Amino acid sequence: MKICGILDVETALFCAEEGADFIGLNFSPKSIRKIDVATANKIQNALQRKNLKIQLVNLFYQNSQEEIRNILQGTNPDFVQVIAGDLEYSSLSFVKQPIIPAMRIAKPTTDADLDAYRADLYILDSFSKDMGGGTGHTFHWENISTISKRYLLAGGLNPKNVHEALAGTKAIGVDVASGVESHPGKKDLNLIRSFIQNARRK
Repeated sequence: MKICGILDVETALFCAEEGADFIGLNFSPKSIRKIDVATANKIQNALQRKNLKIQLVNLFYQNSQEEIRNILQGTNPDFVQVIAGDLEYSSLSFVKQPIIPAMRIAKPTTDADLDAYRADLYILDSFSKDMGGGTGHTFHWENISTISKRYLLAGGLNPKNVHEALAGTKAIGVDVASGVESHPGKKDLNLIRSFIQNARRK
């Protein structure tokens, strides 16, 4: 369970207390959910003070290598998320954290299509030419029906469709941003709670 685009301490603590597994901190200059290093560290420090066990994911899209390097030097995430095709994978050799590639799905996709990214976990998301994620749109889940690698499903998920999404795919979990917002960029705590509860429903 990953809640992405967290911008403040209150929402981060709420996600952890409600049972989310990951929090996504978006550093993309293109995103309305862009966070800065100081706020990211406030979030991490608040989680540590309360001894809340949740993993932090720094998300990068259309950031330069220098920006990524500087942000990683100033923060301490558990994972780094990048958008497949945004940067050459080989250019990220300086990243010490495990990398989660986000693949934007526009056609039938197989395990072989993911092999170039050599990851233990992927995010499969909706394709958008100008956005790295958070589009609010689903994609055709049959396009990933043959994938056996471990992935989180993203793209247009919300409290109403998350249970169906998990039942209808091989995803080991889900990733949400806009689907738990009252308006773009503003997380709604009630929607987050409903999303988590419905995702965990048997």
